[in-house]
Amino acid sequence: MPKLKAMKHVRLLCLVSVFASAGCTQPGFLGSLANQPPPPAERLNPGTAPPDKWTPAPDVTDDDEFLPNTERISKLPRKVGECFETTITSITDRYGEDLPPRPKRGADPGTLVRFSNSGVQVSLHRENAIVHSQIFDKVNMCLVQVPQQCPGDLRGRVYKTTNLRTNESWSLANDITSCGGPAG
Repeated sequence: MPKLKAMKHVRLLCLVSVFASAGCTQPGFLGSLANQPPPPAERLNPGTAPPDKWTPAPDVTDDDEFLPNTERISKLPRKVGECFETTITSITDRYGEDLPPRPKRGADPGTLVRFSNSGVQVSLHRENAIVHSQIFDKVNMCLVQVPQQCPGDLRGRVYKTTNLRTNESWSLANDITSCGGPAG
């Protein structure tokens, strides 16, 4: 009887060695899994995705280089009268804090709005048209004024922005100081 048991163990060992050598020389199931590409990233709808899981499309570059897996959705206007659609990505006071429901009497932290085209508009006062807007709202942004006294300085450009959801508009500069002054 012990001889029979030993024979079963030898057969089992032989079988295991055959499987091991076949697994090392033939592409098997585990090897095919290792060669598969990773699953695609989850695509989220900006209208229904929570803000912590969705990021707007990357900023548009001015050159013609190809950026894989990116979508060019908006540009920042460069010439007076030029307009582009973009998306609101952030609405805060000018210090980057959440806007309070009602400003405290005598203390107005202003308003700051950022867009997916890297544009920004800032005000020293609470702008109700911006307060009525929401993150992910589509807007039409037009360049209406460029300071002439400081060529090359991008500060002080005034944009008229219209929220396409609320139809409210506001005209604000991209900095609280005009060109040539200290950085705001």
